[in-house]
Amino acid sequence: MNRIKMPRGGARHLIRTFGANVDMRFDDAVLPEGSAAKISNFNVRSGALTDGYGIEETALFGDRKVRSAWRFRRYDPNKEEYEDCDMYCDEEGRVHYNRGSGWEVLEGAEFTSAPEAVEYRLYGDDSVLMTSPTDKMCVWDGVNAVRRIADSPYITSMAIHYERMFATTAGEQSAVYFSDDLDPTNWNVSTIADGGYIRLLDERGRLIKVADFLNYVYIFREYGISRLTAYSAQEDFYVVNLYVAGGRIYGGSVCPCGDVVMLLGSDGLHSFDGYSVTNKLKAVKFLPSPNASAVFLGGKYYLAACTEREGDNDTLVVCDLNANTFTLSKLPIKRLCRLGDEVYAVTHDGRIGKVTECGELFGTPLVKVWESGELDMQVPELKTVSSVTVRSEGDITLAVITDGKVKEYEIRGSGGLARIKPTAAGRTISFRITSREKNSRIRRLGYVIRS
Repeated sequence: MNRIKMPRGGARHLIRTFGANVDMRFDDAVLPEGSAAKISNFNVRSGALTDGYGIEETALFGDRKVRSAWRFRRYDPNKEEYEDCDMYCDEEGRVHYNRGSGWEVLEGAEFTSAPEAVEYRLYGDDSVLMTSPTDKMCVWDGVNAVRRIADSPYITSMAIHYERMFATTAGEQSAVYFSDDLDPTNWNVSTIADGGYIRLLDERGRLIKVADFLNYVYIFREYGISRLTAYSAQEDFYVVNLYVAGGRIYGGSVCPCGDVVMLLGSDGLHSFDGYSVTNKLKAVKFLPSPNASAVFLGGKYYLAACTEREGDNDTLVVCDLNANTFTLSKLPIKRLCRLGDEVYAVTHDGRIGKVTECGELFGTPLVKVWESGELDMQVPELKTVSSVTVRSEGDITLAVITDGKVKEYEIRGSGGLARIKPTAAGRTISFRITSREKNSRIRRLGYVIRS
């Protein structure tokens, strides 16, 4: 922020960069100049206001209705190469697969709720294990018929650790279950030679997520984190309780991200390094997000959660953990999915598309908003906004707000400097920039205030 004194008691203020991003912790009146009280669908990483993240339709899925999607990568011994097989579960619970020549129904794989999938090399063949909270496990090797595992639990989350599968379940929410060694399809708990379970009963609450992280199985619970050491025989397994949370943890947000696990709680976003928890992204105020969903890719943590209202997710938060930056986009995402090196989003109406910096929702440009805090220039008397300048590529609407009264100006985006003279007066002043176009780029905002 630059401030230049002008004749007759005025001063010119210049916001050179919008990179200060938004800070939702404080009242609009105490934000420093240059910080935003609201940013929606803009990306400020470059210092300019550019298109944020959106969801674009792809030829792979088209307008298909989807519950969840994943990619199964298997080695084909006949071709002596790996092949990618994209898969999804439709709204009727049927699983479809596509090896590159079109979608086919996978017979024998039906689910009554959205399934998750994990790959495992079973009996010498790459296989995909599919589970849901209301259905028994399905196993498919890409060649033979699907197998349903009758003795598997109803799994709500799972992790492969030292050739066993560990799982939280819908039936017994105070126990972590584990399969037989080298066989995640054997869940027989009647003998110590096969699978088993460990019950955890204390104030940390029910078990909601397991993760393989730093050579341990970490068990995320409603109000805490426990660590399971499970290297060898199951009689040597043991659990250590590490952390009691200050608020409820949302299981869908828990996601290993390199050397940390990111998680959202009712008291905010946190990172966990295996020993301690650190508050992250304090500038964003989250609302209760029981249906949060998250994935990690390319150094970025993608989180669908609530920032405007409780209930269904209304915001996509993308945190670049290396650059320590973030972007907020208003998107109705029910579930995030990772397919290879791409992130896909399933919206509340069942549509699925790729998450990119397109600034659109299935071809419709998102309304992008940047709004300053309330400025009083530390002067209690009336002040006049005598002129405003902005440099924009793409048409925008500029609002000058004085004591709550709004004056809007349509500005043609030529890339050059545009100037308006609103002569609006008030004790408090704020500005709002709105863009309804794709590929918008707004650089610098200047204004002259006279007392």
